[in-house]
Amino acid sequence: MSLFQIDSLPKGWILKLLFLGILIPSPAIADVSIGVLSLRGDAKVTEAWQPMLEHLNQTLPEHQFELVPLGFDEVHLATRQRKVDFIIANSSFFVKLEKLYGASAVATFYTRNADAVAINKFGGVIFSNVDSDDIRLLSDLKGKRIAAVDPSSFGGWQTGLRELHHHGLTASSFRELTFLQTHDAVVNAVQQGDADVGFIRTGTLEQMALENTIQLSDFFVLAERNVVGFPYRLSTALYPEWPLAKLPHVADTLAMEVAIALFNMPESTLVFHSAYGAGWTLSQNYQPVHELLRELKLEPYTYLNNLTLIDTLQRYWQYLLITLLVLIASAVVLLYVVHMNRRLQSQQGTLSQLNNQLEQRVEERTNRIESLLEHEQYLRRIVQTVADVNQIIITSSHRIEMLKSACDRLVSHPEYRFAWVAGFKTGVIEAERLVSSYGSTEQLVALTQHQLSLKHVKNVIQDNTLRILTASDLGNLNADTLELTSAALLPLRSDAFSTAMGVLCVYTHRPSGFDDDEISMLEQLAGDLGFAMHAFIRRDESERAEASRISNYEETILAMVDLIEKRDTYTAGHTRRVACYAELIARKMGLDEQEVQQLVKASTLHDIGKIIIPDAVLLKPGSLTPLEYELIKQHVSVGYETLSAIEMYKDLAELMRHHHERLDGSGYPQGLKDGDIPLPARIMAVADSFDAMTSNRIYKPRKTVEEALAELQRLANIHYDLAVVEAAVETLQSIDVDSQPHAEQLPDSDLERQRFAYFFNDQLTGLYNAEYLRFMLQREMHKHFHSLQMLLLHEFAAFNVKHGWHAGNQLLQAFASWLQTHCPGAMIFRVMGDDFVIINAPDGWLQTNDPVTDSPLAATGVQVEQQRFNCDAAGLEAIQDYLR
Repeated sequence: MSLFQIDSLPKGWILKLLFLGILIPSPAIADVSIGVLSLRGDAKVTEAWQPMLEHLNQTLPEHQFELVPLGFDEVHLATRQRKVDFIIANSSFFVKLEKLYGASAVATFYTRNADAVAINKFGGVIFSNVDSDDIRLLSDLKGKRIAAVDPSSFGGWQTGLRELHHHGLTASSFRELTFLQTHDAVVNAVQQGDADVGFIRTGTLEQMALENTIQLSDFFVLAERNVVGFPYRLSTALYPEWPLAKLPHVADTLAMEVAIALFNMPESTLVFHSAYGAGWTLSQNYQPVHELLRELKLEPYTYLNNLTLIDTLQRYWQYLLITLLVLIASAVVLLYVVHMNRRLQSQQGTLSQLNNQLEQRVEERTNRIESLLEHEQYLRRIVQTVADVNQIIITSSHRIEMLKSACDRLVSHPEYRFAWVAGFKTGVIEAERLVSSYGSTEQLVALTQHQLSLKHVKNVIQDNTLRILTASDLGNLNADTLELTSAALLPLRSDAFSTAMGVLCVYTHRPSGFDDDEISMLEQLAGDLGFAMHAFIRRDESERAEASRISNYEETILAMVDLIEKRDTYTAGHTRRVACYAELIARKMGLDEQEVQQLVKASTLHDIGKIIIPDAVLLKPGSLTPLEYELIKQHVSVGYETLSAIEMYKDLAELMRHHHERLDGSGYPQGLKDGDIPLPARIMAVADSFDAMTSNRIYKPRKTVEEALAELQRLANIHYDLAVVEAAVETLQSIDVDSQPHAEQLPDSDLERQRFAYFFNDQLTGLYNAEYLRFMLQREMHKHFHSLQMLLLHEFAAFNVKHGWHAGNQLLQAFASWLQTHCPGAMIFRVMGDDFVIINAPDGWLQTNDPVTDSPLAATGVQVEQQRFNCDAAGLEAIQDYLR
């Protein structure tokens, strides 16, 4: 991307260069170079990043991208000389390039683990050979041989160096420190005993184990950390992953095009980095990397190692000035204190005179304070009681349970004798006891059932306001033994503007009754109880509404299933059988009850989309055309769209959506493979295929259970999940398919017989057509034949030519009616246009009825040839040859 400067050349040379440029074509060179830090050698760098390069060349064909592997010592040189336009390097390299050359991050790299979680951070791993029992802590590294990648390797040295500094260790603490340039070399050095401890970046051990070059169990990780969601072994803090950085000479528009292309790159392109995919995301915050390099005083912060006094003054003069000002202020304060001490000494005599007066006043106030303290302690107990009741409100799961616990907690206060909650009687404006605290029967009767007590409660409900009862008000309740002095009746409501839902009644025997602060706290408590009561009531109403909504949805769906049953009893029986088989297989495989029930529901609804399939296709008694098969396949998508629109059926819709997917990707509608197909859908697929094979179809006889299971085993790991097939073989081998509902596709009702006739009736004459005759022969229904004869009409074409096609059709209709009248109980077929086949005709019927002179064919010129066929193999072969 660099420009060739020609401004300073003489004009003659410019013309020569232009002439040479015209005659000699310049070689095709890459106009965008991407430098990549070589962690594990140039070969592995090329293997890892070449798919990304190919993606960029395909996505941005107007540019030619080139990959440039760079060693640790080549990154700065390539940047300074503009040999590369973009750089993919570790995070510390990026910080250096950012500080020194003005590089800027365009995107941050990420990988995915087995749980499909994106990982855009990495750290360092400090490890030893698992057999090195003397190396288990970071402090054990003193005097050991250390192998690292490079002094500028972020994951392979600098992250671990920071941890060593935190433990008081430096590079001088080791017996030997060797930098081997690649992470693989560090791992191999520790494994072979050439080094005691290695420093590498996270993921290296796991990647090498995946490549079968090492065993993870051969290594011990020091200071190991467990970070939620991070799948690799780790010894250090986590830092943002490698960025893709653009250098200052690269145009922002090109950087934006490259970033967009990388964001849209399929994750499968970079599977070298992770078996589960890798890609690029928005640039992350690299401030933690700055902090690490600044703490270790590494480039670009190496200047911190050489700060002089002048440098310190220039850098920190603000802080020094503030310190000086603080010292001056402290001196001023000290002088002021000295001055005040002198004044205090002069006034000490005056104070001694006042002391005597203060002693008297203190004694008076002490008595007052003791009284106030006693009152404060009382209020503290009230506050604690209120706090406990609020805790009950928070933790209770039922309205009555909450009110009962609250009353019991109030009565546990020493000054309170009884508490209860009143509410409305059902249907009338009268008070009744909802709950009460523990107490004697005398208390319960006197305070919750006495008419006067109920009248007070009713007045509070009607007035919707607090009422305080005095000792005289309570004297008429026949509760003298309780020694009550006051009662607080507090309305319970959802907010200050709502009507009362009930009344909280609290009774005290404190001589002075309730004070104002206490009443305020009880009012606040009543407000909390009222709000909680309202919440419980609304929750109950919501649960009832939700239950009603679920019931309505289920009734609607079941009505749709019922509609399908009325349309086609075979399809209805098929869904019930598939649900039964799927449940048996799921229980055999150990699925929990909730998953089993969800699978049964999904199986029951799995063909609900067939409601949109025309009868002419759904009930067709023969093989489907490619177009008809594509139409049949639409029932999966239609069923999914129908059910997914209902919130409670979204999970079921997702299961039934995949019941025609196959492990090898040959299924539909999405062509999913292997583990992409949910397990319940794989179970449903086996149950669906098993039923299809063991049910009689119009165009195909059913298989036995043994044949069907053998077919499933043959297709295991191709179309079907092997574990599911094995469970099906164990579970279904003893199933009695004849006991299952509607295992036959032949018509089962008058309506279905009419639909059946649609396919097998001749539209002109109303007789059976040739297709039905072929069907009977295929189904071996000839076992019920005792006679088979054919009437061949000759000269019928001449009749059509002479009288027209309409007259010919009328003649065929009349002749067909004549045959039906004179052959009662026989099956009559119109074949080949103007020929008729009669099965099981009455004996001797042609001896008494001439098909020409006694029929509508008389005087038409049409002649009839009679042929008879034996109902043996030769005769059936002859009639089949004729039908062909």
